[in-house]
Amino acid sequence: MRIAVEGCSHGELDVIYDAILAEEQSSGERVDVVLLCGDFQAIRNATDLESLAVPLKYRRMGDFHRYYAGEKTAPILTLVIGGNHEASNYMWELYYGGWLAPNIYYLGAAGSVDLGGIVVAGASGIFKRHDYTAGRFEHQPYSPSGIRSVYHTRQFDIIKLGLLQRPQIFLSHDWPNGIEHCGDVTALLRKKPFFREEVATSTLGSPPLQMLLDALHPAYWFSAHLHVRFAATVYFGDAGQSDTLAVRSNTILNPEVLEISDEENATAVSAVAMPAAVPHRPETTQFLALNKCSPRGDFLHFFTLPTPADPFLHASTEARPQVPLLYNKRWLAITRVMDPYFSLQRRQMPLPSIQDPSLRERICEEEARLDTLFADKVNPLDVRAVQHFQHTAPASATAYTSQHRRFLSVEEIAKIRASALERRRKRGAAQRSVRAYQNLDT
Repeated sequence: MRIAVEGCSHGELDVIYDAILAEEQSSGERVDVVLLCGDFQAIRNATDLESLAVPLKYRRMGDFHRYYAGEKTAPILTLVIGGNHEASNYMWELYYGGWLAPNIYYLGAAGSVDLGGIVVAGASGIFKRHDYTAGRFEHQPYSPSGIRSVYHTRQFDIIKLGLLQRPQIFLSHDWPNGIEHCGDVTALLRKKPFFREEVATSTLGSPPLQMLLDALHPAYWFSAHLHVRFAATVYFGDAGQSDTLAVRSNTILNPEVLEISDEENATAVSAVAMPAAVPHRPETTQFLALNKCSPRGDFLHFFTLPTPADPFLHASTEARPQVPLLYNKRWLAITRVMDPYFSLQRRQMPLPSIQDPSLRERICEEEARLDTLFADKVNPLDVRAVQHFQHTAPASATAYTSQHRRFLSVEEIAKIRASALERRRKRGAAQRSVRAYQNLDT
């Protein structure tokens, strides 16, 4: 299976797909699946821009709304995770994962699927200590703080991911904390010198993702967020190299990493207690962070993995074969067992440890129950047979106003805002004139 991976999308779907199709033409090798590592920006219409946590000057429609509307179709099956610049209102609708548009599948806040025999897992969002142990308390319309906290990683989702068995591929937007020490950190600092303090204080990256890396040992880990290409190899156990990440203490510092184009204020560095990792195995993880989609390149990576679906995928045919996309049965079992702990309040009830034997036993029992339930079903884990894409909002570059029961174009919205600013300016000028007159009168 030939796989294309991309860093921060920033709404540039046309550019990404054009670059992949061009590489197919030049290499003569067909790409079977595309993996996007966050900041996807699934903007369906101008109203969704109000849930996008970026400064106003960066708010734009991008390409996604055309794929959502059906004007265009993703030419290759695409798996997506979320970052810190998303239409969070739409992502919340698919918290457990689902089709953002035809042929574009979102893994959810956390999720795992079977991709033609390859287990892919992913964690959306970025880490912030003050929200990590909270529930999913945000409500629409988002407050100035809620529009940012909604994409912050939660301990609930990290624990669920930590209960997986080893996935071949893991996707995250954030970097795992400390990963820079497993690669050429000197070259990284030449490209991004403003990371120097965070590297020196071990605060670059996400401690929860470091815990998952140490617990799961995925064969490949792909990230984005910091807008730089960076490769590293992580060695575990007695694989013959220093176990750079695994030897860390179970208390790790909070990474307040640079958030590109994000106006959120940084908070002080503080310690976060993490669960102990599972016993090490002599394995390695190949880590690669990719750049954002830009004319400078470095935002795509192509590689091949052997899968049971290869004979089908490699069959000579003009049409692009449909890669099997299945639910991960263990992830379904984990989701069901952990559901009683899910909170929609700020306060999160105490969560079990991933080392809890009774918790793991309940997950195994749930897997056995699913086996029985699916025994007489045909392809019961086929995502395409179970979930179907549905429009849940208007698909256009317009915004809806309940006042006028109609849609406003982007240009009309700009005019309304300009008019409001002009009225505010005139009102301020009039008030200054009155005060000046009163001063003269006295």
